[in-house]
Amino acid sequence: MEIVKLKDERELRAVNREFSLGEYGESWTKLERYLFIEIYNVIKDFYISRSDENIKGFSSESILLNLPVNKLDKTLFKKSQLSRDLMNASEGLSKKQIVLKTLKDDGQWGFRFISMFPDIGYDPSTDKNNMIVKIPNSIYEQMVPIESYCQLDLKLLSVFGSGNTIRLYEIFKSYAFKKLFSIDFNELRKLLGFFNEGSYQEWKHFNAKVLKPAVKDINSHKQYDIEVFYEKRRGLDKISFTIKTHRAQDLSKIQVLNLNESIDEILRKPNLIQQKYIETVLFFCKKYSSISNEKELIEWIISDLINQQAKLEAKFNFKHSMNAISKQVRIGSYTQPYSHKYLVIDSITFDPLIYEEIKKMEREGLHEVIKDQYSSEQIRANHFGFILDS
Repeated sequence: MEIVKLKDERELRAVNREFSLGEYGESWTKLERYLFIEIYNVIKDFYISRSDENIKGFSSESILLNLPVNKLDKTLFKKSQLSRDLMNASEGLSKKQIVLKTLKDDGQWGFRFISMFPDIGYDPSTDKNNMIVKIPNSIYEQMVPIESYCQLDLKLLSVFGSGNTIRLYEIFKSYAFKKLFSIDFNELRKLLGFFNEGSYQEWKHFNAKVLKPAVKDINSHKQYDIEVFYEKRRGLDKISFTIKTHRAQDLSKIQVLNLNESIDEILRKPNLIQQKYIETVLFFCKKYSSISNEKELIEWIISDLINQQAKLEAKFNFKHSMNAISKQVRIGSYTQPYSHKYLVIDSITFDPLIYEEIKKMEREGLHEVIKDQYSSEQIRANHFGFILDS
C-alpha cells in the first residue's frame, strides 16, 4: 500500500478520550475498529452541531443513524468483496461489549456487560448507500459528553497493519496530552480486549506479537502524528510510555452541544440535538395520536421548555421534560403547555384566548399594538415575552 505523502491534506477523526480507554470484551479487527470510528464520527458531527444528516432518530433510549457506505475508505476493503468484508466487520461489531468486572474483598464479583451495537444492518435492496446502526443510551451517553477529544489521522488508519495497531494508536493518542504515562500490563490487555479472551497472558508474547510491531508501525509514520517509546522493567507489571507529538492538532473548534443547554428566549431555537430529540419524540407520538399541526405543536413545546428552564434553572432536565410532554401528547391531553398550569407570573396566568389573539397580531408584525393592548405581565404569561424586548 502506498505511503501517504506529507503534503497530502490530513483527514482527522475525533473520539472521546475517556470512552476510548474503555474495557472491551473482545479484541478488534482492523475493519471493525475502522467502522466503529466512522460510526463515532456521525455521532460526533451531530453533537458538535456540524450535521444531523445521518441521524435518523435520537431519544432517551437510543440513537439510530445511517453510516454512508459510499463514503467509507475503499482502500481498507478488497475490491471484489466489499459487501462481504462489510458484513464480517459488522457481525464483529454486533458482538462488541463494554465489559466491567470487579472482585470485592469478600470474593463477590460485580459485573456489567453493555452491548454496543444491538442493531446493525445493511440491505442494498432498500438502501444501497447506507448501513443502519442503533446505539443504546448507555453507550452513546458515555461516548458523547466529551470534555476532551483525541484526534486520529484517518489516513494512518488505512496504512496500519492490524486492528491491534489501530487500537493502540487510539490509546496512545488518548494519553498523548500527558506525554508520559504508565499502565499495568493487564490493564493494557483489558483495553485491547485480550484480558477476557485469555490471550497474550505472558509479557514476552504480548510484547513480541502485539506491542512491539504496533509501535514500530506507528513510529514509521511519526512525521504525520506521534512517536511512541516504552519500557517495562524486569519484575514490574507497569509499562512506561513516552508520547512525542510531531504534528499538533487544533482542538479549539470542537464545541460539544449539551441537551440541557438553555434555549434562547428571543431566538426560540433549540440546538441541533434538542431539535432532533423533539422531532424523534413526536415521530413516536404519531403512532398513538393524531397531530394536525406539528409545526405549531413544536412551538408550544419550545415555549414550554423555555418556561421550565427559567423556573427550574440548574435542576432542569431536558429528557425528563420531553418525556413528560410526550406522554401528554400520546394521550391527547397536551392542549396547552403543562408547565403553564402551575406557572404564575404576577398572579396573571396563561389564557388560551389571549394567546391566540396575541399570536395572530404577532404574525402580522403588530408588536406595538400588542404592547398597547396587553400588559407586560399578560404578554409574558402567554409566552410572548420576546416581544417586549423587540
